[in-house]
Amino acid sequence: MSAPNLIPHIRGALTSLRPAERKVADMVLSDVDFAMRASITELAQRADVSEPSVTRFCRAIGAHGLRDFKMQLAQSVAGGMPYASTAVARDDDTQTLLDKVGEAAVDGIMHARSELDPVAVDAAITALSHARRVFFFGVGSGSGLVAQDAALRFLRLDIAASAFSDSHLQRLYAGLMEPGDVAFAISHAGRSVEVNESIQIAKERGATTIALTNVGSRLAWLVDIPLLLRVPSPIDPNTPGVSRLVHLCIVDALAIGVALRLGPKTLEKMRHAKARLGHEAEPAGGEV
Repeated sequence: MSAPNLIPHIRGALTSLRPAERKVADMVLSDVDFAMRASITELAQRADVSEPSVTRFCRAIGAHGLRDFKMQLAQSVAGGMPYASTAVARDDDTQTLLDKVGEAAVDGIMHARSELDPVAVDAAITALSHARRVFFFGVGSGSGLVAQDAALRFLRLDIAASAFSDSHLQRLYAGLMEPGDVAFAISHAGRSVEVNESIQIAKERGATTIALTNVGSRLAWLVDIPLLLRVPSPIDPNTPGVSRLVHLCIVDALAIGVALRLGPKTLEKMRHAKARLGHEAEPAGGEV
C-alpha cells in the first residue's frame, strides 16, 4: 500500500528492514534528490549494495518496484511533505517566510540531537581532548565555513587546530599527520573526493579520523568515529538548507565537551584570551 508521505514511512520502517535494505534507506534519506533521479545501478553503488537489494528495499516499503518508488517519492516532494513541509511558496508573506525558515532550523537541530549516537560523540570528545593537533577538512560554502569555525573554536581551547578547504592543501597536510593527531572531516553528503581522499591518507598515516556527515555516505565508512545525521538536502531553492546550522551546533557541543574534559586550566586560558581580545578591540580613549 502506498504511503501518503514516503519519507516518514521510510524512517518508521528502518528497524524492520534487512541490513542491505537499511543501507538503501539511509542513502535515500540522506539525499532525496539523488534518489529521485538515479538509476538502479547508481543507487546500488551509492548505497554499496547489490541491485536486487535496491529492488527488495522498494518492495519492503510498499512500492511495486523502483519506478513506483520514485513516483511515490516525487509525489511526497511535490506535496511539500518530505521535511515537515518547510518549502516556501511564492505567495507566502514575509512572516510566513521567517516562520518556515526558523522552524526548519529548529526541527533540524532537534532531529540531530535525537539521532546522534552519544557513544560516538563521547569518543570524538575523548579523541579531540587528547589530540596533539587537529586538522578540519571541508569544502564549499557550507562545510568549508563550518571547518573554519571549528578550527577557531578549538584554537581558543589551546588546541593546535587548522582548517583546510583547498584540495591540494588537504592532501598535503593529511600526509603530514601522525599518530596522536586527529583528522576531522565535515561533509553533508560525504561525496567530496578531496575530503574522502584526505581522510584516507590521514588514516594511513596513523591519525584518528572523525567525520560529521549523513548516514549512508561514503565518508561514514572511511573514518574511525562517524558522527552520523539524517539531515536532508534542499529540494529546491525555496527549501531551507539547515545542514550548516546543524553542523555548527554539533561543533559547539564538541568544543564545550572538550573544554569540560580539559578542566579549569583550559577555561581560565579561554577567559584570558577573550579578555585580551576585548582589551585590544577597545578604543584608546576607553569606551565611547
